[in-house]
Amino acid sequence: MKKRDTDKDWMHIAEQDPFWGVLSQGRFRKDKMSKARFAEFMATGDKFVGDILGVVRKHLDPDIRFKRVLDFGCGVGRLLIPLARHSDEAVGVDVAPAMLELCRKNAREAGVTNITLVQGSDDLKGVAGEFDLVNSYIVLQHIPPDRGLRLLRLLLERLRIGGVASIQVTYAKSRELMQHEAPLAHFYRRDGATITDLVESDWSAPEGTINMYDYDLNHLFALFTRYSGHPMIVLPTGDDGHLGVHCLFVRAR
Repeated sequence: MKKRDTDKDWMHIAEQDPFWGVLSQGRFRKDKMSKARFAEFMATGDKFVGDILGVVRKHLDPDIRFKRVLDFGCGVGRLLIPLARHSDEAVGVDVAPAMLELCRKNAREAGVTNITLVQGSDDLKGVAGEFDLVNSYIVLQHIPPDRGLRLLRLLLERLRIGGVASIQVTYAKSRELMQHEAPLAHFYRRDGATITDLVESDWSAPEGTINMYDYDLNHLFALFTRYSGHPMIVLPTGDDGHLGVHCLFVRAR
């Protein structure tokens, strides 16, 4: 199967339809955005951050204080801006310069001044220091797992001992979504429960297509075990037929 340049896709999305790229709902399309709709969009981030910090303080560490937080895949700042209000410094990472520009603008207009923005790379070279919270939500699912797991390990290495990881991935799709993969091969073989593509086609989804990748939870939890203590909070996610997990834990080692 051909390797997809997902960075190129996200740069295209960032320039053409950034809010929909973050939350793929029709009301957040570029031509539908208004002042009221923007406020609605950002309010989803406020609620998410409030809910997650509530879970962290109830189940993981009631006294945790966030000096530095990292939001990987910060987009236009939907989660980064509210996270900044709960910390001394918030660092946002995104691969798309247009997303970072919008994030900078949104933070400025919100009166939030403790944000640092970094363009993402596979080695996270621009992300320095340790963090009390590392968050990545509805982001890794758009990155092929071999690359995403390497990035995730680098992110966890930047989490201080006693800091909190907040990581979401998807692991399965509804069968109704198989139709979107039909053009990839001319034939397929079913071998019991396994479907194998035969004779790949030359078809490729248009640039700017949002691709979804499923992670093997054995790999994910094996990686988490290298860093996590007890308990680990696992919250189910299920957007538009994509099953996922949102995991929160304290780094213990």
